[in-house]
Amino acid sequence: MPPRITAETIIRRTASALWRPFDAETAVILPTASAVRVLNDVGARVWQLADGRTFAEIIDSLLNEYEVDRTQLEADAEVFLSELYNRGLLEEPPGK
Repeated sequence: MPPRITAETIIRRTASALWRPFDAETAVILPTASAVRVLNDVGARVWQLADGRTFAEIIDSLLNEYEVDRTQLEADAEVFLSELYNRGLLEEPPGK
């Protein structure tokens, strides 16, 4: 079960995940799962920002880059990040 994501939740890619951008997408590979996940341009940008920033910092960055409603962006990003947690592509936040 993914952690509850709040504004202060630290979002960090799993160190073992390999990734490579190509065109407007990014391929993410978790060697232990032998699976490839292809992210669209927005998903790829979230992945790039998942470097230890808080959820709020990621949302603020995306709001500066895309024309989108904050409430909708937060909801969509939470679902997307929960999926990445479930796939083992994000580290559990400290203290979990």
